[in-house]
Amino acid sequence: MSIPPPRAPGRTASAGVTIAVVDVAGAVRVHRGALLGPAFLLTGDERLAEDRVDRALARLGPADDHAAAVAALVRTRGPRGAVVASGPDPWWVAPADLAAARATAAVLAGLDDAARAALVLDHEGLPADPAALARGRAALPDATAALDALLAVRRPPVRDDAAAVPRVRAHQRARRTRPLLLVAGLVVVALLAVLVPTPGPAPQAGGRFDGPTRGSLAGDEAVRYALLAAPAEGPATGRRELVFAGDLLGGRWALVAGRTERGWTGWWSAGPADGPLTPVAGPVALQPDRPAALQLDDALVVVAEPGEPVQVSTGLVVRADGTAGRDPVALPLVDGVGALRLAAPDPGGVAVQVRAGVSALPVPVTRAGDADARPAVPALAALRDGDADLGARAAAVDAALGAVAAPTGQDPATLSPQLLWAGTLPGPRGGGVDAAVLVVPQPSGALVVSTAWAARLADGSLQTIGCGTQGFKAGTDPAGLVVAVRCVVAERGTGAARATVLLTGPASTDRLPDERRDTDVVVDAGDGSTVPVGAAGTGDLLAG
Repeated sequence: MSIPPPRAPGRTASAGVTIAVVDVAGAVRVHRGALLGPAFLLTGDERLAEDRVDRALARLGPADDHAAAVAALVRTRGPRGAVVASGPDPWWVAPADLAAARATAAVLAGLDDAARAALVLDHEGLPADPAALARGRAALPDATAALDALLAVRRPPVRDDAAAVPRVRAHQRARRTRPLLLVAGLVVVALLAVLVPTPGPAPQAGGRFDGPTRGSLAGDEAVRYALLAAPAEGPATGRRELVFAGDLLGGRWALVAGRTERGWTGWWSAGPADGPLTPVAGPVALQPDRPAALQLDDALVVVAEPGEPVQVSTGLVVRADGTAGRDPVALPLVDGVGALRLAAPDPGGVAVQVRAGVSALPVPVTRAGDADARPAVPALAALRDGDADLGARAAAVDAALGAVAAPTGQDPATLSPQLLWAGTLPGPRGGGVDAAVLVVPQPSGALVVSTAWAARLADGSLQTIGCGTQGFKAGTDPAGLVVAVRCVVAERGTGAARATVLLTGPASTDRLPDERRDTDVVVDAGDGSTVPVGAAGTGDLLAG
């Protein structure tokens, strides 16, 4: 999905009133990617981070610099009382690194807002309040390495830049109209107090999970009794309802919902055709204004209201020009229920997105099952000479392919990767780690280049980290690719890290120190051309 062309910035006049026209799309394009990381450090949650970035962008234009953008971000506040599901663990991060990142997140959550903001400002290379920064550093001594490690576990954003533009515009309109609405609201309240009699108690509205059971098994009393009589854990305080029971995708599926003090709780069951239904997920919180959705291995089931439009994106799509975005499609529904067989499981929750309603609100997807979409790559011969295998090259290749297959929702078995280069990168305390640069052709003809490194640790476990993905247009010859990518090799447990820009071309491969991590372009010694440097996070083709 591409961002719509921006309206030219300037000033327009209407009825004698001059109104500033802000290039919202330009501000999103320039600042959004760079703000998502700091926002995640401020909030500890990807969805809340996106909301704060949208609010900050409403105050910015494309001409503002990064310092002004971060300052606007720090001035924002998250939505009051926001409760966001934790989401699936990032599969691409080793368990020990994930535990360390969670420890950092816990420290940040315990800081006061000023100290946390000071750490983030300092991490961005911007001035911060000395007293607040001292409090933050006292709680998190090696803050730079700890925050870098925390950013490594950040999941991709839910929305792309194009989807963010209307939200930023809405925040802008709200900022402009809020004072007028407040005055108008006070006037209306005063008039209503005089003109309208006090109403009696309003009847309680039914919820989307009330009503007759839907599905082909709705009339099967044995199925109904078995599902409603089964013991169910969870906070439901009222009567449970069988929302759906029916045959889909060659199997049986059911959703039971029960009222709680704050909304609804759901329990999903599944089973073979003509076989018993067994619990697969629950209790899960159901949002009263959104459909319920379950992904069980490679099956997706959505229970919406009849007539409610539902869109599904099964992963990022790499287009022929080498860019990536989402192309959601309408999910066919029968009586509000739809199902889809996916190309591959999505255990990390990075590929499948569901949206509903005319506003395309994001729908939480409950994930269950034990299928693993991580690839097992056969031995590949490198197109370019590298160093000897240190013992973890296969893991680096697996990680590089997984960084493409997971966010695109593709079955790794259907991909035909080529190993462009395999060798070593320097470690933070000497020695080296195995690294691989993989070329993965896409259905559009475009190429995705994915780089990752891996190390076999003293305890026998593997540490694998991706260095990001880059796109090249259809028709590009893999043998002629010139690729530059920044890899940060971090030592588990100590936070010691070393950044290197890997530059590989047909003639040679070079490793360039990049300790400040600010190298944006490098020069190809072969023809003197400049090569943009890819990296994980901001600028990563498949990061969102």
